[in-house]
Amino acid sequence: MAGKALIPRFGWLSSYGGGGLLKDGIAGLILSILLVPQAMAYAQLAGLPPQMGLFAAMTPPLLYAIFGTSNYVSVGPVALVSLIVAEASSGAPGGEAMSVVAIIAIQAGLILLLVGALGLGRLVNFVSEPALLGFTAAAAFLIAASQLPTMLGLDTERAGNLPAALGALWQELPQTSIPTALIGGAALIALLVLNRLAAPLLWKMGVFPPWRQAVAKSLPLLVIVAAALVAASYGDAVSTVQAIEPGLPSLPSFGTPDLWLSLAPSSVAVAIVVFVTATAVAKSLAGTDRSHLDTSREAVALGAGNIVAALTGGYAVGASLSRSALVEESGARSPISSVVAAAVVLATMLFLAPLLAFLPQTALAALVISAVFGLIKLGEMKSIWRHDRLEGIIVAIAFLATLMLGVRLGLAIGAGVSVAHFLWFSSVPRVTRIGSDDGGRSFRSVDRDDVEIITLPVLGIRIDRSIYFANAEYVEERIFKLIGRHDDDGVSCIVLDMRSVNGVDASGVAMLRRLAERLERAEMTVHFAEVHAPVLEKLKVLDPAVCQYHRTVAEAVNSCGVDLNDMRDDTAGVWPR
Repeated sequence: MAGKALIPRFGWLSSYGGGGLLKDGIAGLILSILLVPQAMAYAQLAGLPPQMGLFAAMTPPLLYAIFGTSNYVSVGPVALVSLIVAEASSGAPGGEAMSVVAIIAIQAGLILLLVGALGLGRLVNFVSEPALLGFTAAAAFLIAASQLPTMLGLDTERAGNLPAALGALWQELPQTSIPTALIGGAALIALLVLNRLAAPLLWKMGVFPPWRQAVAKSLPLLVIVAAALVAASYGDAVSTVQAIEPGLPSLPSFGTPDLWLSLAPSSVAVAIVVFVTATAVAKSLAGTDRSHLDTSREAVALGAGNIVAALTGGYAVGASLSRSALVEESGARSPISSVVAAAVVLATMLFLAPLLAFLPQTALAALVISAVFGLIKLGEMKSIWRHDRLEGIIVAIAFLATLMLGVRLGLAIGAGVSVAHFLWFSSVPRVTRIGSDDGGRSFRSVDRDDVEIITLPVLGIRIDRSIYFANAEYVEERIFKLIGRHDDDGVSCIVLDMRSVNGVDASGVAMLRRLAERLERAEMTVHFAEVHAPVLEKLKVLDPAVCQYHRTVAEAVNSCGVDLNDMRDDTAGVWPR
């Protein structure tokens, strides 16, 4: 029902107790260990002051706890969204850049609220898995390329595509700061090793959940602190993050209508990325407790979170898979765990803000690079290539388009190619002759299976997809082409197996009416078999004197004067053999 997703969800509070609060408190503390440095690092990726990342990590979890449907999803700054924000705000003056990021968050939030309020959460399914895999893999390369100059101590202009980013890096490479590069390189190696080996080693050492994850996720923070201690000995030779300004955030300037219009494509890209990735995260974590995932509610929660983030000094946010998985493994029972983590972020800003200014930018860049390797899912790409070469090509197109043209155009091209593939796939349905090898017990395609047509002069034809305006003419052409292959067999009756036809639109009904009339003029009758009830309701407008309907293909064949009982062979096996 439209608008239902706007009603806050507090049902989970009815069964909430002290034990749940304790577990959520522990999970929230563990989450905050990862959230604080990630929020600052992703703000750096977006080209924003570090406090904007921390502000973005504080208020959105509150909105998700009210409207969201997952107990584990961690909402806050994420790499993909930060990259899109960086691309949109690059080149804007300092003051205008703040307006840009606020407008993007608000527009993306309004889009998501509209999708959720109208109950259109299923729109997430229109971005195909192949397109998303190619897009996210390319985005990982772009994110890494954007952070390499920072890790090497270089000041280069932000580029929206890989060739431009590598070109700018190459020009400035002689200016590399050796201390910065060494600290960043050592931090990156340490982070990669810890990401891969820390959890298994802790398990072997007898450290089990939730403490295993608490320790494992504390180690990257220790790496960054160690990097800060080393960087302090080099003084100004190693750049540190911008000092966090004390006090509450101020409301951003909302710019002009022209600015809002110019940022609409970026906002749509953010909304799509946030919705698709957050839904995927929630789905991946929903199975363990059999929780119900409502994609419309997810859209409302994410939309409200983005709007509030913009109004409280942050920028556009999404759902983090790594942080959400950490919440689940830490034993969280409800969204309160993310609220606890947000409270820790607030306490960090109030009491530890001066210490955060000692963190080296190169270490945060290394943290971002180490985190994006999870976006490259080679195993899933190989699986898609083995499943369908054409879908594998979609992965490649989305990947190359994103690398060469940037995230906004890359996402648009990937989604467009996916939709084009769907339209082409659905516009050329399989229309095949059917026969039997078990005396009429079952009917299967004679083109794919080792069966024969045993019903002549009755010809059975199966349509393997719903019939609508884009494929109706193709279906009609295929049926007459198949009939033409039996000109010498005296075909007098056509049986259409409709078991795979789940829907027929007005164009499809018009085509079937025209088909029946043409066959009548050719002195052939049409018999529909195994028609689904909703489809049958629409086909009742056809002339009953020309068209007949039957529960099974065998009944339709018998009604045409061919007795299948005479063809039954008791020794024949029932498919599959």
